[in-house]
Amino acid sequence: MPRKIFVFGGSSVARALTEQPDKWEVYGLTRNPDSDAAKAIAALGVKLVKGDLDDPKSYAEGLKGSYGAFIVANFWLSYTPNGDGNAAAEIEYVHTIGAVDACVAAGVKHVIYSTLESFKPRVAIPHYDGKARVTAYMREHGVPSTQLFTSYFFENLLSTPWKEEGGRKILQIPMTDDTPFPGFSAAETGLWVRAAFEDESWIGKDMDTSTEDLTPGKIAQALAEVSGQKWETQHLSDETFLALEQQIDYEWWINFYALFKGEMKRDTPASRKIAPSAMDLKQWLQTPEAKAYFKY
Repeated sequence: MPRKIFVFGGSSVARALTEQPDKWEVYGLTRNPDSDAAKAIAALGVKLVKGDLDDPKSYAEGLKGSYGAFIVANFWLSYTPNGDGNAAAEIEYVHTIGAVDACVAAGVKHVIYSTLESFKPRVAIPHYDGKARVTAYMREHGVPSTQLFTSYFFENLLSTPWKEEGGRKILQIPMTDDTPFPGFSAAETGLWVRAAFEDESWIGKDMDTSTEDLTPGKIAQALAEVSGQKWETQHLSDETFLALEQQIDYEWWINFYALFKGEMKRDTPASRKIAPSAMDLKQWLQTPEAKAYFKY
């Protein structure tokens, strides 16, 4: 008999689970069942539950009987309207703790939470610190969970500016060429989540999502190899990068700064073993979305 999984956001997770209808019965929380996004996941076989993270009572009934739940919260949804990172992190924390407590009340046996680590006191990043607070709360309260540590989304490149100059294409990623960071396609998050739900030994453990260890220089090289075009970065010096603190949105810059300092580390080989079919960067660069954005 399929186990019921309640998805608090994350179409990738819903999609991956519905690929195994003999194992999983998928329910998804949505504020608007009539939206195109909701209709798209409903078409996959997801049963929609109308509710809002602002109000745990709105989805409490739909959560009953769930074996597992996947929780992800969108910091940027709260941050973008006002540019207040601390306020956005607090909203995210309240919403997520509400979902966690609702899962506990409903007797959910395995909660998977999409999280990030805190780099305090070296670097304070509201986007990271808020998620780390939730992870700490879940551990302190003994919530049966897997903490899913995500990394740089390949999809972030689809909003990274680039320009043509002198027969070359310049990727305007605001980092030095050798800034190290792990990455993966957010569209494949469900591969790791599904693997965790399939193996109960993941309860109480951390799981990393990463298919490749990157740098901006490696990204430009991959673009050149996949497209057959000449790609370069801006070749920012350390000094030029550090000066960007006063020139671009601070919340974005402090995220880049943590990467610049080498703070984000993932066990990429172990992560690839969990989801061996997940794309590396070159494979992702051959998707229609990447080809359309970078024009090759």
